Order: sequence, then structure tokens, then C-alpha cells
Amino acid sequence: MYRNKGTITVFLSLISMLFLSLFCTMAESVRVQAARFQAAAAFDMGLFSIFGEYDRVLLEEYDLWFLDGSSEEQKIREVLETKLEKYIQPNINPRYNLAAGRSWDVFPTELDRCTVDKYALATDHGGQVFYSQAVENQKELFVGEAASALKKNIKQMEEGHQKGEEYQNEEQKADEEYQRAQAAQMEEKKRQESEKENAEKQEESDTDIKETEAVQAKVENPLDQIKKIKSMGILGLVLKDGTVVSDKTIERKDLPSERNLQKGSLLVDEISADPVSEAIFLNYLQKHFQCAVDEGGKHQKGSKEHSLSYELEYIIGGQKSDRENLKKTVNRILLIREGMNYATLAKSAKMRGEAMALAAAITGAAALPEFAGALQKLLMLAWAYGESLLDVRTLLAKGKVPMLKAETEWKLPLEKLGMLAEVLKECDAGGGSGQSYEDYLSGLLILGKKQQRNLRVLDLIECNRRMEKGGETFRVDALVAQAEASADFELAPVFLRIPAVWMHVRNQGTAYTIKGQYGYGQP
Repeated sequence: MYRNKGTITVFLSLISMLFLSLFCTMAESVRVQAARFQAAAAFDMGLFSIFGEYDRVLLEEYDLWFLDGSSEEQKIREVLETKLEKYIQPNINPRYNLAAGRSWDVFPTELDRCTVDKYALATDHGGQVFYSQAVENQKELFVGEAASALKKNIKQMEEGHQKGEEYQNEEQKADEEYQRAQAAQMEEKKRQESEKENAEKQEESDTDIKETEAVQAKVENPLDQIKKIKSMGILGLVLKDGTVVSDKTIERKDLPSERNLQKGSLLVDEISADPVSEAIFLNYLQKHFQCAVDEGGKHQKGSKEHSLSYELEYIIGGQKSDRENLKKTVNRILLIREGMNYATLAKSAKMRGEAMALAAAITGAAALPEFAGALQKLLMLAWAYGESLLDVRTLLAKGKVPMLKAETEWKLPLEKLGMLAEVLKECDAGGGSGQSYEDYLSGLLILGKKQQRNLRVLDLIECNRRMEKGGETFRVDALVAQAEASADFELAPVFLRIPAVWMHVRNQGTAYTIKGQYGYGQP
């Protein structure tokens, strides 16, 4: 009986072990690649799912996509990391949070750690992240021709703003000139009286003085009435009789524009404030926020109660009450109208002549020429002021006023300047052509500081959101727009366990790290 030698069995065993190791290595390599793909898919789904928890109230009320990362117990980063882990775990481990059972997972993967490295908040860069999203979300709904109209309106408002500043300087200079001329006139009068040589000349001089005073007494100086009107409250002059001004107030010290904000570190693509973007953003503001001429204080998506009734005026004025914001806004529009109306007067020889004739009638024939000239300038400034009050009252009555008036569009005759309080009521019907109250607001919103404007818009969003149920702790500086995160996975070996046992080597898994970025407005 023949016996087989053992050398063949050992050789085959070694060969078999080598082939089995090669097979297991190849199978493990394929499995690891598949496990990596599964981990990457779970990470992407987790990151995507986080931003699926967007604030639905913000979307419905303000057309904004943001994730609310606010929490009383955790920081924003911790909130995001907790959410990310919650979504990744079930996707990499089908048995996660399930009772133990007999099953075999060919892709055993464990999540070691997930980290949110960076994130971008709505308030970052002075609210520019919010601004960019508001503009981007409204682009498809916006008509491009409005950008050209806005560009023209901006140019006119800039001119009006410059004219208003010139008007203020001119008013101050004119008042100083008038005071000097009036003092010179009094000195001249005293000199003439002291130089009287005899009783006959004295009698003639007295007669001239009395005649001059008689002429002055017949012509009323409207400047006295204008001074009284300027001392009155501006809102009582430009609003219809019986108009009820909102008494709503807010506490500003804890609002985004005043407090120290949380900051994100993720740089995102931002939209520049070019004319087209500004036109879209203004359209967004007018669509979502109220102003003084809105009927019932309601907008297309603003049927809910708001913290302030004059929201656009708040963005311009930044005061704590509706009354103060309306007053500040009205005064700014009034200044623009004063500058533009004075420019119309200065160009009109006829209107300048009317002012000079009235000045001469008030001062009398014996007055110094510079006295009458100084009074003429004051009368023109007062005339422009009176016309501007009529303009603002027309705007608040939902009428329209052109930026630069022609002489034929002038409403206030010079002879009625002293009766301005009565003439104001004639503007309550509105009407007219040119720019509306909202157009003037748009110009003021454009001319203001962009960061300040954006943060004040966020003030309103935060205040309004906190008035709703469940929004008591809402903060706009916890609204996440984008996030950059990473996750560390441990891929346990499967097929390599077999040769590891034979070779008595350590059974070690594969570490795998995935990084990614996702957010609203990002492909």
C-alpha cells in the first residue's frame, strides 16, 4: 500500500492560503470602495436633510430660505452637528436604534465624529447674506425695465438730496444777510433823523416816515405766519385732519442693528448692490413691508399683525416708534422738495419778480436796496417751503409730485403764502403726476447706508417673527444659509478577517473622512 507524501498537502495549503488571501483582498477592496460610497451618500443625505428643516414661516412670510439654528442650550455649531449625526446614523447603519437581531451587514460602517467646520449666517457682512438671497429669490419675478426706471429715480433723488442741502445752507445765509440788512436799515433811519437841520425838514421827514410806515402796515409780511407754521408739528401739517397716527413702538437695544451679533466664518458668493439688484431688493421690500399709505396696513403676504405699522419708514429712520419714524421720513422728503422747489423758483424770472415786488412793498420805497434783496431771498425760501408742505401732503394723500416742477405745475400763489394753513387742505384729494410716496421712499432707501438698511430689515423680521407662536426665542443671527462639514467614518473589515486569523495579524479597519458644503442657493 502506497502512502502520499505530506509535502504536496503543505504546498497546496500554502497556495490555497495565498489565493484565498488574494481573493479576500480583492473582495475587501471592492467592499471598501462600496462602503466609502455608502458613507459619502449618507453624509450628503445628512447635510441635505439638515437644510430640509428650513424655517417655513420665513418662507411663507418673507420668501427666505434659512435654517433656524437657535437653541437655548446649544451653540449653532452644536445644533448643526447634532442634526447631522441624527441623519447620518440611520443611513450608514440600518440597525441603528433597532432591537438586536441576526443579520449580516456587508458594509459595517461606524460614524466616529461629525464636525461643522464653517457656516454662513443671514447677518454676516452687515446682512449681505440676507440681501443676496432676497435678490436671488426675486429675480425671476422681476421685470427688467424697472431697473432703468429705478436708475432714473436714483439720479433724481440724489439731485434732490443735494438741492435740499443747498436749500438749508441758502436759508441760513439768507437769514444772516437779512439780519445784517435790517440792522443797516435801522442805522440809516437813525442817521437820517439825526441829520435834520430844521423843523421844516423834520416835518417833511416825519411825513415820509409816516407814509412809509403806512405803506408797510398795508402789506402783511407772510414770513411771520411761516415762522408760526414751522413751530407746529410737521405731522399735523402734512396729514389729513383726523388721521390717526400709529402709536406702535419697539425696543431697539436688543435688535440685530444694535446688539453684538453671532458671526459665521464661511465665505459665500454675494450679490453686488448694482442698480438691477437694488431695484429687485426695493421691489422685495415694498412687497413684504408696510408704509404709511398702505390701506389697512396689509400687504400681499403681510396679513398678520406686525410689530410696527410704518416699516419702510423704520428702515429709513431707525427710531423706536412709528410716529418718530414717520416724522423723520417726512422731514427728509420735505427737505428734498424744498431744494427742488427752490431750484424752480430760482430759474423763473417771473416768480423772482413777484418775490421782489412783495419785498419792496413790505420794506417801502425808502429802504436800502440790500434790505429788499435779502427779504426777497427769504420770501423765495419761504415760498419753496410752503409749496413743499403742499407736496408732502399730496404724497401722503396718495397723490404724485414730479421731482422738478415746471412753473405751470406750481400750486401755491405768493399772495396765499400767509394763508398756508388753509391752503394745505386743498391737497387732501391727492392726484397729480410724477413720483408717488413709495417712489420717494425708494429713493431714500437707496441713498441710505446699505449695511444699516439691511440690518434694519432684519430687525423687522425678527420682531415680527417673535410675535408669532413658537417664535419667542427667534434670532436672525442664528439663521444658517450654508454650512461646511466633515465626518470621520470607521470601515470595519469583512473579508480580510479570514486571512487575518490565519496569519495572526491585527484585524484593523479603514478610516475614511468626508468633507462637503451645502446650503440654500448653492448647486
